Amino acid sequence: MIRLQGKYRLTFPVTPGEIEFRGYGNDTESTTSITLRTGNRISGSRPKSISFEFFLPGDIEADYIEVQGYQGPRAWLAGIDLLAGSEVLLTIDELDLAWNVLIGAVDGRFIGKNVDYHGSIELPLFVKDEFVTWSNQTQVLSPSSVVAKQQSARPNTSGKTGKKKNSDSLIDPAMQAIQRDRIDKKIQDFKLSRVQ
Repeated sequence: MIRLQGKYRLTFPVTPGEIEFRGYGNDTESTTSITLRTGNRISGSRPKSISFEFFLPGDIEADYIEVQGYQGPRAWLAGIDLLAGSEVLLTIDELDLAWNVLIGAVDGRFIGKNVDYHGSIELPLFVKDEFVTWSNQTQVLSPSSVVAKQQSARPNTSGKTGKKKNSDSLIDPAMQAIQRDRIDKKIQDFKLSRVQ
């Protein structure tokens, strides 16, 4: 039995005889954590989509219908239209499989005396791309610390003295002295106000 579970639940009335998994091969998945470290892993033997041909009987009293309450192909196709374009959980009981897939368009036509619907559907696997994956580990959520050790300067063993650069300041030295005096006065006023 093949079941689609999303906003609504929809079950195929007759289990298809053959299910095809398309796009097998090695694929590289990358995940980025909150610390912006990216981890790549190869996911092998994973299909890109699941496809199969299905049959919706026009006679709702047929013995081979596996679903109770089946209302016919038109009602079933209206149900798949409600799920179109959304992510659903596809479960295939006979294969013990459950995957998230996207519902797309259904191809098919009505045939025969009972107006049965013969169709095919391809369901691409839904892969959610996220930039950040969250973790409750404290070391992941706290920023990394940078430890800087002070290093002593290398001793001058050559006996040479370094060249001093001319201090070409854009501010006039007299103006610098006035600003320094203002700052010193503000510091003294602040100290006096705290004492009182």
